[in-house]
Amino acid sequence: MITICRQFFKFGVVGLINTILTYLIYTLLYKATSPTDAMAIGYGITSVIGLTINRKWVFKSNHNWMLVAKYYLTYLFTWTLSIVVTDVASNYFHVLASIIPLITLFVTTPTNFVLSKYWVFKTTRIKEASAHESTD
Repeated sequence: MITICRQFFKFGVVGLINTILTYLIYTLLYKATSPTDAMAIGYGITSVIGLTINRKWVFKSNHNWMLVAKYYLTYLFTWTLSIVVTDVASNYFHVLASIIPLITLFVTTPTNFVLSKYWVFKTTRIKEASAHESTD
């Protein structure tokens, strides 16, 4: 349980960094494009940052192409979810464009953590056991 809490905290730190960067990109672009396009661009750019930091710092995973594929499938799913939430909030509920990213954050963060923890960066009990043996 402590490991999950620690990972969620670190995941949150990475998410905060990415959220700030996404928001900055969004605020620079939404007037020139649209809220939906601006969110899509910001979310896409920060995906590379998230992959690198989550793999190395949060989940301490080895790099492999299956991990990258799973990460981007997860990101594609949460990116799509973000775009749908942005579109609905903007076009149907007429939410202020400046707070739409905060709404998407509350939907995508828990979704992304669960998929990352239990699918993308999942380790087997054998790997976890051998890791604990080498540190003891």
